[in-house]
Amino acid sequence: MAIHLLGIRHHGPGSARHVLEALNQIKPDIILIEGPPEGEHMLSWVLHEEMKPPVALLAYVPDDPQRAVFYPFAEFSPEWQAIRYGVEHKRPVRFIDTPLVHKLASPPSKKEDTIPSDLNEESLQAGQEIGDLETIRKNPLSYLATIAGFEDEEEWWEHQFELNLQPQEVFSAIAEAMGALRELLPQRKDQREEIREAFMRRGIRTAEREMYTEIAVICGAWHVPALQNMPKQKDDDALLKNLPKTKVETTWIPWTNDRLSFESGYGAGVNSPGYYAHIWNKPDDDGTVWLSYAARLFRENKVDISSAHILEAVRLANTLAAIRDLNGPGLKELNEATQTVMCMGDDIPMQLVWRDLIVGKEQGEVPEGAPQVPIQRDLEQQVKGMRLKLSNEDKVVGLDLRESSGLQKSILFHRLLVLDIPWAKQQNTSGKGTFKEEWRIRWTPELTIQLLEKAPWGNTVEAACNHYLQNKAINSKQLSEITELVSKALPADLHAGIETVMKRMDELASGTTDTAMLMDAFSPLVQVSRYGNVRQTDRETVQVILRSIFYRMIAGLPLSCTGIDEEQSADMAEKIKAVNNAILFLDEEELKNTWLETLLKVTTVKQVSPLVHGMSSKILYDLKYIDSEQTAAEFSKALSSGNDPSYSAAWAEGFLKDSATILILDDDIWNITNNWLASLDQEVFLQVVPLLRRTFAVYNSVEKSRIAQRVKYSKEGGEKREAAVTINKERASRVLPILGTILGIK
Repeated sequence: MAIHLLGIRHHGPGSARHVLEALNQIKPDIILIEGPPEGEHMLSWVLHEEMKPPVALLAYVPDDPQRAVFYPFAEFSPEWQAIRYGVEHKRPVRFIDTPLVHKLASPPSKKEDTIPSDLNEESLQAGQEIGDLETIRKNPLSYLATIAGFEDEEEWWEHQFELNLQPQEVFSAIAEAMGALRELLPQRKDQREEIREAFMRRGIRTAEREMYTEIAVICGAWHVPALQNMPKQKDDDALLKNLPKTKVETTWIPWTNDRLSFESGYGAGVNSPGYYAHIWNKPDDDGTVWLSYAARLFRENKVDISSAHILEAVRLANTLAAIRDLNGPGLKELNEATQTVMCMGDDIPMQLVWRDLIVGKEQGEVPEGAPQVPIQRDLEQQVKGMRLKLSNEDKVVGLDLRESSGLQKSILFHRLLVLDIPWAKQQNTSGKGTFKEEWRIRWTPELTIQLLEKAPWGNTVEAACNHYLQNKAINSKQLSEITELVSKALPADLHAGIETVMKRMDELASGTTDTAMLMDAFSPLVQVSRYGNVRQTDRETVQVILRSIFYRMIAGLPLSCTGIDEEQSADMAEKIKAVNNAILFLDEEELKNTWLETLLKVTTVKQVSPLVHGMSSKILYDLKYIDSEQTAAEFSKALSSGNDPSYSAAWAEGFLKDSATILILDDDIWNITNNWLASLDQEVFLQVVPLLRRTFAVYNSVEKSRIAQRVKYSKEGGEKREAAVTINKERASRVLPILGTILGIK
């Protein structure tokens, strides 16, 4: 009976090659791999023709999907190659790491990493010389790389082990190096690690009892010494006794190259997965193929690169390797050659190489029939039917809601937003019409966890949305909360959920006397009309509640505009502007007239905020509810010398903010404003300047220039202003016939 301990670096292509060669030599009866036992029933899928790494084994607690762990596999992962070997050769493959029923049974706790008090002075000194013990225990290769003279542990491992062609010697050297390192390090109590290694030893003992004669064990290099020198079985059994348990489920999900660098189930990652995939597939490349890829990438990004650049870069990379006494150029040499020859020393273009080649954009695929949670399967079927893809690539999707396909995509995007799954983020599409939408989509593995969290709410995206929406509506305590739900739910076409949301909104609105809150709720409701024609949304319920909120809002508005400070005035003015825009958009004459009557009432209430008063007067003037004479009278009253200058300045801000045109073209308003400013003495003027600056700061440069010209012409008696606006009748007569034709006027 022989136990072959193959210590590897997770995601190391050289380790994968050595493991494969070792397995072909050993011809094991059974293969034991550092991994979660709960995933064993998923291993038969690795040979499926549609299974394309990188993929990850996702394990999670069904009742709490946030308690989850990923076990990623790339094509060049030693574990992946060992699994493929076992399945192809019909050898038992077992995972022997800590079962996840124990590992995920409770939230992670702080490690017990205190240094025992019985360590001798020599051990403590060794620990200080080594440096940060926790960092080294987490990544022992970094220490070995440092003492070998390498700055990067990946580079050290690559040259010491990845390129060595004798697997037996490699694994012996790894075991010896890790044994020496573990012996050198002061022993720190880490119960989690002790439990992991005890479970691995239990897996080996089980295989021995089952009379397997050639046992291959693939595990992280750090664990090899703990599996070579086994303690007594009763000690391990005592350590593993009475561990907590929970229910765990597993599934395969696609993974991405950029996430292979993350810590995962076995706490390991790599910085250069794209490069590792290259040396797995092109082990004999002396740099020529890789640098050709770099040249093509530069050409695609409009950088001129010739064949001579490639040849010179290959020579330089190999020369650097020879100078450094290396077997061949590694990533460091290839990068230096690329930057020197192709980038002329500039490091900015190297960002392209890092993103697209060294890391890469590869995303894996999982067979359609692989076990999945029902809501996950439903989403993937919808995505496939809509000819979309759950991809890590950032992509912009334009939709025309008049078309069935565009409408269905939009509904799906909005439903996922209801579930708080931001796969798609809506972009600004102003000017394209209400039937146009633009979305930026990008799927990440983290979104899979968020989707699994919603699995208890329903087996389909629509069912989960309705139930999730109903629950959030019932638990909403503020009108602002329910308003946000309405704005999310209406474009998601969720009739069952909307009914509950609207009922709850009516309940909260009827019990709300806060006018500001009602105003905030009103504007989003009006947006339903945006979807009315395109989405065929049933708006009857919405209209009833909208009118209810509207009449409650206007009943309390006049009083809400009195006795408020400057900050509250500014907030109220913005809310009035938003409601006014919403009412104009709604285009219902009854509501519009009632709204304008209310604003007129606001202007007659004593102690109303001057800022709100000014804005209300401006709205009434714009909508021709009051004429120029009435407006001029209000303006003159507000800016009279009997008022406090700060009151007049605030009133002017409310009226003139965002309204440069009326100041430029209306002589009455101009003269009143100009005369008021001219009447202020220096001391008072300095007091109101900050308010006036806030008013005029929003004007654009053209508007400011025209105002300045009016001031200049006013000082010169107004004659030049009249001349400036004089119409050249001869030139106009040549334009009028053409303009009449365009407008259809005879």
